[in-house]
Amino acid sequence: MTTSRPSSTTSSPEPAETAGAGADALARPAPRRRRLLDGIAATVRVSGLSLLRGRRGVALALLCAVPLVAPAIELVRAGAGAKGALGFLDTITKFYFARVNLVVALFLGCGALGEEIEGRTLPYLLTRPVPRSALLLGRWLSAIVTATVLLSASFALVYAATVAQMGFEALWVDLPVLGWALLGVVVSLVAYSAFFMLLTIVVKWPLLVGLGLLFLWEEWAAAMPGRAARYTVLHHVYTLLAHWSRDDTYVRLASPFGDKMLSASESLQVLAWIAAVSLALALWRFRKKTYLV
Repeated sequence: MTTSRPSSTTSSPEPAETAGAGADALARPAPRRRRLLDGIAATVRVSGLSLLRGRRGVALALLCAVPLVAPAIELVRAGAGAKGALGFLDTITKFYFARVNLVVALFLGCGALGEEIEGRTLPYLLTRPVPRSALLLGRWLSAIVTATVLLSASFALVYAATVAQMGFEALWVDLPVLGWALLGVVVSLVAYSAFFMLLTIVVKWPLLVGLGLLFLWEEWAAAMPGRAARYTVLHHVYTLLAHWSRDDTYVRLASPFGDKMLSASESLQVLAWIAAVSLALALWRFRKKTYLV
């Protein structure tokens, strides 16, 4: 006959043990709340290139690959035009700076926080020991890094496909052309991503509003005479590249009607102000807004 004695593996802890465990739990320190810079770094590290996962990443990669059709045609049909440094500049200014870059910046800038807001998972992120400002700034930097990686790879492929047709020596000689173009991409992404981050927080349908602003104003106004172009990011990017690279292609785009261009420092200040004001407004609204599950 066995006794009803609980086994050592299934028995509940004694009252004294339970009290001790409760005291230990109360004495255990809470997770350390990260400061601003630490929180930004942690957010960027955790986010990585996650914005390129799923259908969005596939769609943006295919979009970035479309302009490669022109240099591909040149490989099989002489005289197609997409050849050498001029072919590279023609491809990136017609397709990338004016269209592809804008779409990539829009979808990644809005998606940095937009997917968390739409999926109602943002409240769970806000429970982590990271300041809201660090979360927003970290996601903004993640969008810039992700877009830079995607567009840099695309520009490098276009450069190889166009310039290599002139011989492998041309790849080294014309390398500054690629470098200036990539610098223009990074500068534009800083301003675009900040503005689209603001749209995500203050507008219900940021993608639709962003598409309207990009293709009904940004591209159209940048090609208009007078001062209308100065209210676009694209115009100031072209102005910077015109001053930095001294290339006639960028000069014609920055001043299509022969108007006097702003200085490089003035255009750089405009882009910095766009990014700073957009981030300041986004931070102010994000810190005050309540997000519910």
